[in-house]
Amino acid sequence: MGALCIGLLSQVQVHANAASLSFSQDASVVSAQNPAFTQFTGSSSVVFSVGEKRRRIGTTDSQLIGAVRESSVATPYGQADLLQATYGRTDFPFQYTLKIKRLQDINAFTVQAVIHNRSDEDIRLHNFDLFDMRKGMRGALDVADPAEWLVTPLMEDSYATTYDKAEKRLNESALFKNSAGEGFLVGPVGPAEAYTNVQFSNQELIASVAMDNVLVAAGTSRRSEEMIFCFEPTAAATNIWTRWVAATHGARLHQGPVYGWCSWYDTTTRITAEHVLNVTDTIESNPNTFGKGIIQIDDGYQKMDGDWSANEKFPMGMAAVAQRVRESGNIPGVWFAPLMINPEHPWIEENPDAIQTNAQGIASFMNANPFHPAGAKWVNPDHPATKKYLHQIITDARDRGFGYIKIDFNGIGNRFVDQTKTRLQVFRDLYTLYRDAAGEDIYILSCLGQPTRGVVGFIDAARVGPDSHPAHFYKCLQSVLRFQIYDNVWWQNDPDVAYVSPTGTKVDGQPRSLGGTPQGEGMWKTWHNSVGLVGGTSMISEPIDGPDVKDLWRNYEILRPAHTETSRLLTLGKSPENAVFGFAAQRPYGDFAVYNLYNPRHAADDHRNQKASDPEYKQAVTIDFAEAGLPAGVNCAVFDFWENKVIGYAKDRYTTEALPGLSSRLLRFTPMIDGQSELPILVGSNLHLAMGATEIANIAASPTSLKVELTDAGAQTGSLTFYSKKALKAVDSENCEITSVEEVGENLWQVNLTGRQWGTIQLLELSL
Repeated sequence: MGALCIGLLSQVQVHANAASLSFSQDASVVSAQNPAFTQFTGSSSVVFSVGEKRRRIGTTDSQLIGAVRESSVATPYGQADLLQATYGRTDFPFQYTLKIKRLQDINAFTVQAVIHNRSDEDIRLHNFDLFDMRKGMRGALDVADPAEWLVTPLMEDSYATTYDKAEKRLNESALFKNSAGEGFLVGPVGPAEAYTNVQFSNQELIASVAMDNVLVAAGTSRRSEEMIFCFEPTAAATNIWTRWVAATHGARLHQGPVYGWCSWYDTTTRITAEHVLNVTDTIESNPNTFGKGIIQIDDGYQKMDGDWSANEKFPMGMAAVAQRVRESGNIPGVWFAPLMINPEHPWIEENPDAIQTNAQGIASFMNANPFHPAGAKWVNPDHPATKKYLHQIITDARDRGFGYIKIDFNGIGNRFVDQTKTRLQVFRDLYTLYRDAAGEDIYILSCLGQPTRGVVGFIDAARVGPDSHPAHFYKCLQSVLRFQIYDNVWWQNDPDVAYVSPTGTKVDGQPRSLGGTPQGEGMWKTWHNSVGLVGGTSMISEPIDGPDVKDLWRNYEILRPAHTETSRLLTLGKSPENAVFGFAAQRPYGDFAVYNLYNPRHAADDHRNQKASDPEYKQAVTIDFAEAGLPAGVNCAVFDFWENKVIGYAKDRYTTEALPGLSSRLLRFTPMIDGQSELPILVGSNLHLAMGATEIANIAASPTSLKVELTDAGAQTGSLTFYSKKALKAVDSENCEITSVEEVGENLWQVNLTGRQWGTIQLLELSL
């Protein structure tokens, strides 16, 4: 635990000492002393059923048994003072233990509770109101001006809103912050016991644990999920919380991000083996564009839902297709919806009690749709027969040679065979099974739509937003940018796919079936920029084998592969608008930062249905250099990726022009530090959307020469822009070609490249 603690603490900036926290004199409530709050007090209780009767026991309706016990315990973030109190009543055969951990090294505390069933009857556990700040329960969350406090959901796709208007139960976790950055993060930390909720209503808060009516046998005890209240600044708080969960849930990160092609938006269920093989041939023949990544077959190849062998469109069988993809040097991938099963599948007749049902015993059913005309039923993942069935599905994919599995439609229902397990525990059991069947080497993407702790530790990547249909990018951005806090901490973030064309690619004269981006090129660029800056999976879904698509291939090259920096949403917790997103990079040859400055105003929120390009939607976006990881008081060159030029210089902050709605500026900020500027400084690149973080391996500058080592990332053709007080001239190159060196402004030089070779290190040499 000590080594783990040191590793986690090194990744966060701690700004405060231990939380000032104490029990009241009668131990019925817990209070924190913090100048940001007029009152911060909570009680705790649990709701359960004995037979048909609902009961409650907690800190305010029972007597303290003995004294509050104090000790010291280890946590993933150092030592904590553990305060334990047990409550009960002489006429009631149940007891309640509350555990508070007051962290010694960070401004945070955690809460966990245990119910003890001392009766001779089994009970059903509904929920722990773990930290109840309702006034009727002797709690309070009072601030001077509720309209100045923002409530930001962290694990669901819903808008942030101010405390005076917050009337919602939020999934698992939330930020509660004012404009000065004061406040807290609340969320579960594990070990994984149950899902949690954070409910705001009438300017009150309840942090609760949903126990899903689990059975607690007579004479046994059951603990809640543990939840944290972290009062550190937003970036530190999110780092602490997500890494704590990663530690307790065993996050799996060693496979890293991937890139490649997915069939879904290209062909949907009309996918054929012929098209997959044509795409494979195209990728194999053009490694400098596509590299060697994932080629993933999505929905439409199967005989029926539940029978995931090849249908008539794949006459050679799935193993043969996977083998051809492997021969091309790529990794074959396949889509599954393991819990979904065709109503006519014979397995249902053989295992009727293994189908999900509602409380009335009626089988759950998905209505027919164009992609699944027979509709579908859903298997119960907790049933013994289902476990064998699901294990075989994944084992078959592994045996057919697939190295990447996309798991979709993850609805597990809420009625399980093992009545002592919560939904979270059943979900984690399901993904334990998937990983066991897949083995350690297969890359698993879980297509979730929004984060869940159920998959942490078993998957390599998770979808963190809705389907990225070209017409709905603005919806994707509402969640994908906010959920960036999980990338490379719980898993690799999957924003879904990007597209190479804003208007819709054409194949043999026919436009892409999905069309283009109706909000215009500004929206398309914003989504493309964002996918590039996420740093997780970089996938496209285009008919890339079509003759008219080739001219747009470069828009994929600039995404490949993902960068490895830690991207952040700087407006998280401060604003409901996801406006400033990117990263700061540190390099021996010079630090810099890359951010997308985005105007999220759009017509979807406007009943008048105006276009995003209308003047009313225009607004400027400002980035604060200190928040962005840039030095104070230092002039920075501002480079625009899409314009491929330095557009100005700024110190301490930068504000764009009034951007049209849904448009953005993708900018690199390079500090021009005195002394360093006597040597050439890289200030821009249009080879990759990360603008130097991914395609540059090293730069060595001297008063007479400039040597650049490139990776194989990014576009075959493009340019690097340098600031140099001396003229640059090409000397030599390896595995690429310098076509020209142009002076493009005062002391600015553009080195134009072509012929970059994938799979090689490329070297440039210039003289001064």
